[in-house]
Amino acid sequence: MKKFLRISKSIIFLGILIFACLQLNNLFMRKSLSGPWDMGNKIGGFFNEVEDYDVMFFGTSHTYCSFEPLYIYEKTGLKSYVLSSQKQPLKITATYVKEAFKRKNPKVIFVDIYGGIFNITEDLGVVNSYSDYLPLSINKLIMIGTKVPRGFKAPALFPLVAYHSRWDELKDEDYKFDKSTYNDYLKGYVLLKDQSQDFKKDVIKDKEQLMESIKNFDEETYLKENLRAIDEIIETCKKNGAQVYFVKTPIYSYSYYKDNIKVFSKYLEDRGAKFIDFNDFYHEMGLSKKNFYDPHHLNVSGAEKFNDFFIDYMKKEGVFKDRLAKDKSWLENFKKYNINKS
Repeated sequence: MKKFLRISKSIIFLGILIFACLQLNNLFMRKSLSGPWDMGNKIGGFFNEVEDYDVMFFGTSHTYCSFEPLYIYEKTGLKSYVLSSQKQPLKITATYVKEAFKRKNPKVIFVDIYGGIFNITEDLGVVNSYSDYLPLSINKLIMIGTKVPRGFKAPALFPLVAYHSRWDELKDEDYKFDKSTYNDYLKGYVLLKDQSQDFKKDVIKDKEQLMESIKNFDEETYLKENLRAIDEIIETCKKNGAQVYFVKTPIYSYSYYKDNIKVFSKYLEDRGAKFIDFNDFYHEMGLSKKNFYDPHHLNVSGAEKFNDFFIDYMKKEGVFKDRLAKDKSWLENFKKYNINKS
């Protein structure tokens, strides 16, 4: 009996400790609520969504700066969501795809391969960006245990470890914050206007580091990791009866990545995967430098040109079938998008 009481007390204490840590996580974690990079709303908002989606988009920042769910809806009547994070490794994208299928039933998904064509250095910022807003689940625990680099497992599980020094920065919004308020009317898209100041001056930030990561994209261990991720994504989609397309969205600095994309597309071909490099249709889209926010990301004018072409291309492929866009809330959000893009 005494042994049973000791075990019960230990379980209760452990439960209280975990609950306290989770509450402190919510308090100290950066909420990321200010646009256009309000990833708390964009990633966290997905897990508050109650409606289903026909299409979903996954990957790095190249994904969330390219695909526009509201624009696609107004043109096709198809509902979609972008679930991605900055510099997201493909192994993490595979977890995001699994989490999405736990909640939604998309018939088609698109995965941008940018995370596979350069060697991503996973620092604390990258890890926290993909782990902070992902709800605790079996998938997340497996991700942390098998995919997050050893030195970052603790902050991935408990952001408190990374953010405990924020005492002086805490505001009323931190104390009163409720995760259920995460919401993104743009459905995961990051709306960028005009161009960055560096890009206007033809400056590529951290160029040496970028060139090194591009050169080492096929380092053996990293390449094997990416190919396992591709297989995991394909298997997840197969299991859920969904079609997956691997894509490369338009990038201004395409010449740096061109050879890597060709090599990676061969690996995809060997695995029987569908791959489309939309940079092959650069001129058909009518893209120019003014349509890019920086060397890597489309601005809103470029995104609309890309989505027009993307919609037509996928219709020809038989992926999309138009239906009437009549959901009032989506159409209201589209009006809001039109106002905010100006």
